[in-house]
Amino acid sequence: MNQNQIAVGIIVEDGFEGLQNTLRNVTQFSDFVFVLNTESVTIINKPPLVNGVNITYCKSQHCHQNCHDEAVLRNELIEFVESQDVVKQNNVNWLLLMNAGERFDETTLEEFRLFLTNELERNSLYVMVLHRLHRLDGIRHDLDEETIEPRLIPLRKGLRFQGQVRASILSSAADLMIRLNAAPGRFLLPSRQRDSARQKQWATRNRQVLEQLEKQGKAITNEFLLVRAEAQTILGDYVCARRDFLQLIEQTTRNDLRLAAYYGVWETFTFAPISEQEMTKILLAGLDYFPVDMQLLTFMGSHLQRQGKLDLAIRTFETAIRYGQTTLDIWHRLRIREMAITSLALLHRLRGEGQKAVQVMESNLELIVDRTEFNRHLLDLYIAELQEQKGHEFAATIWGGADLDLIREVISGACRASAGNWEKAVLPLELAYWDGCRDVLCLRWYSLALLSLTRFNEAVVILEEWNRLEPKNKEAQAFLAAARQPEHFNRIVKQFRDSQTKILGISKPEILSKHFTPNSIRRSNGAINGTIDGAIESAIREMVTFSGSPNSKGISTAVFRKTETTNLVES
Repeated sequence: MNQNQIAVGIIVEDGFEGLQNTLRNVTQFSDFVFVLNTESVTIINKPPLVNGVNITYCKSQHCHQNCHDEAVLRNELIEFVESQDVVKQNNVNWLLLMNAGERFDETTLEEFRLFLTNELERNSLYVMVLHRLHRLDGIRHDLDEETIEPRLIPLRKGLRFQGQVRASILSSAADLMIRLNAAPGRFLLPSRQRDSARQKQWATRNRQVLEQLEKQGKAITNEFLLVRAEAQTILGDYVCARRDFLQLIEQTTRNDLRLAAYYGVWETFTFAPISEQEMTKILLAGLDYFPVDMQLLTFMGSHLQRQGKLDLAIRTFETAIRYGQTTLDIWHRLRIREMAITSLALLHRLRGEGQKAVQVMESNLELIVDRTEFNRHLLDLYIAELQEQKGHEFAATIWGGADLDLIREVISGACRASAGNWEKAVLPLELAYWDGCRDVLCLRWYSLALLSLTRFNEAVVILEEWNRLEPKNKEAQAFLAAARQPEHFNRIVKQFRDSQTKILGISKPEILSKHFTPNSIRRSNGAINGTIDGAIESAIREMVTFSGSPNSKGISTAVFRKTETTNLVES
């Protein structure tokens, strides 16, 4: 038996979705699991035993009172755990707090077990990382978020939570002179897509509680004002949310609440836009308070980019990368540093400074923890800058074995295509494809080469495969629509290009293709009954450079929560 025994306490409210998965997960590292049910009905099919571990259930004494006091519920769970004989008999003196639907990241489990055995300090309270996914499929996304919260707490008399709608244990810990430390391990929260209904329930509940408090004469300030603004954002009342965020910024003396309000007001810009001048004013005020905040600097860089102020945007992103700091205990973009780096590289690319873009990516490679997409962006740049040898060498960091040999053929073909030598490009791409390569890199460049040679019927087959692999990729959708209607090819591609140009804040899109050499290849195709002029090839050349910039999957890293582009094909 370990000298440090921990129990897991789970609060179940607003439905039981995800409870079973949470139970199966936590029984991997604790023999003592306690579930507090705050619902007015009994949990259906509650398993008394999971993975050989006994699960102890308790119905909240406050559920019949329609209790929405977060501190009351968490303290009730703590007191329930402390009262159990099994806890006293087994010297369980730590409680790990969780909610139904959360999971402990199993990739961090071994490190957490070692920590419990060797490093746990009795007079400490431990914060842990929470990672909220944005997408339902669990794939990394630019909008994935992260924060830290006190989750591993010592079972100490008097150590309790305070706060009705924004409960905190820190004040109580300070009174007892308990230190605040960090523990390894990470919790994975349900995606925003999956958790949307529950978030709206919580937001509605919080807004109703605050309305009652206001009727009772309670001033809605500080935490209360932030909770109301966040609730209104979730419920789609963006104008009122922005009003509350701005009021909080003006009134509060607490920097943590002010910074959270600046993050919140930025989110409302996407759904309820305001003038560019007003947006600039708000962001500048935020940077006056927090001049080295990584997320605010990146927001500002993105805003300046969309205004077409590329020089200022470049300097802002450079400041973010060099000096930017992340405030861990406020929800923030998990990949914010990667966003700043790829956005800076993209801006250099858009200005025709491809080598600078490569240098930005290469010099900051070590700062990126998960390089899955970052490596792809850098490979895109090597191809765009015709650095074939570097591309071959770098491909080994992404692929191995037979896949690597095929990808190197793809890179050779892609570099020829990037130089405008479409006829020479198509052979290695075709060979790689027919040898079984179905990587997006192959499908993209092979389809573009076929389109440039006006082999539309063949291109449609490849583009359909690309669309199946990446059904939300706007570039793939645009080229498939264009290939199916060659007579409208230029219009469809131009429509897509213009929509992306507007998102990126580019006023002179012709700079995107200036390094390409003219190509006089012309081919006939049954779909269009004869030869075509150079307009199609020109459109593809422009788009290759444009969408081949860092983040070819939609160019959203510098834009954050952008709205979807309009339909690409006119009805």
